[in-house]
Amino acid sequence: MSFSINNTAVDPATEEGQIRLGKAHQERSRVICNCSSPAPAMYVACVNGRFILKRMPGSGPEHAPGCDSFLPPEDLSGLAQVQGNAIKEDLETGITSLRVDFSLSMGSKRPAPPPPSGKAPTEAKITPRKLGLSSLLQYLWHEADLVKWTPAMKGKRWWGPVQRAIGTAAVGKTAKSRDLRDILYVPEVWKPELKAQNAARRAKLLRTLQAPERGTAPLGLVVAEYKTHEATRMGARFLFKHAPDCAFFAEADLVKKFETVFAHQLMLAETLGDVHVMVIATFNVAKAGYPVLREIGMMLVTKTWIPFENLRDYELITALTETDRAFLKSQRFMLADATPIASAVLTDLASPMSLFAASPSANADEIAALREVAADGTYPAWLWIEDDLMPELPAKGAQVAEAPLIERKDA
Repeated sequence: MSFSINNTAVDPATEEGQIRLGKAHQERSRVICNCSSPAPAMYVACVNGRFILKRMPGSGPEHAPGCDSFLPPEDLSGLAQVQGNAIKEDLETGITSLRVDFSLSMGSKRPAPPPPSGKAPTEAKITPRKLGLSSLLQYLWHEADLVKWTPAMKGKRWWGPVQRAIGTAAVGKTAKSRDLRDILYVPEVWKPELKAQNAARRAKLLRTLQAPERGTAPLGLVVAEYKTHEATRMGARFLFKHAPDCAFFAEADLVKKFETVFAHQLMLAETLGDVHVMVIATFNVAKAGYPVLREIGMMLVTKTWIPFENLRDYELITALTETDRAFLKSQRFMLADATPIASAVLTDLASPMSLFAASPSANADEIAALREVAADGTYPAWLWIEDDLMPELPAKGAQVAEAPLIERKDA
């Protein structure tokens, strides 16, 4: 990528580039990305002592499809619903504030809200949107660029890079006035020779989350790959991959809800076999020092760590990665399951193309809505609707603007 400040090239990877970005950060001036014309502006953020470039909110489509900062229009996923509402970026500080609908503390003694007065409302206003646990996990995946795939990533995406990307994505993010870095536990790659060091780092985090003698107790967040849970007398112990030496306990009521709410995802993962079951959960630390789960969210990802929702979504993403295509996976965030969104956006064509794959269980109204969204979209669209056989994808580099809708017609 090529960047410039006041028409002079700057390389963020060099020491000189870092000095110039530091000055731009101090002066709150913008940096230009030369990936397309007109060239989109970017802002400078400081992450772990280094200055990095970040795209301006809503500017993703202004970048070239091959640019690292490119993002499809927000209306192709659920991002438009949360950006600027549940997710607010402060360009001056580089801090992103997240509204979440789950607690990050326990034991609060705040008084209950007063009863309704019975008066009629005097204004109409939008109810603030908030991220649930699963949508927060999707957002971290989005910020970590784990929804992006190019052929160059083949064989290079495993838990090590994924774990580091999630940690980096949490930098500069706050929720309920808590810095996510201070409460987030993402297990490091399990290596017997590093067991003691990893356990020491985890123990240090758990100590910071221990309940004080008085007042509220902070809750932590764990993002990890689910392995199994085993029944105990009081509920169950959850085991996560890469943390076999640290069981998370759950009470019986939470275990029952987990098995009910996520029955479909767990069965689908069991059926497919080569997928990862990602879990995000809040937890408190018991007086004895062990973690106790409070709320749990889940997301399925392919063996290349790309999120998917259902069997057809999985088949499409697998076909794209196995045929060396470049694409961005769309995510639902807070949108209802029946709301039509693009499954992915191809970025290795002359211009981007939206890929729509209807769930095999979609009814006629849902299919009609998906077709309408595809037809009205910013990019040409490819549809996989009723046929069991996936339609042929356009060849790499193809120009498809003259064919706005591509869909199998032979049943």
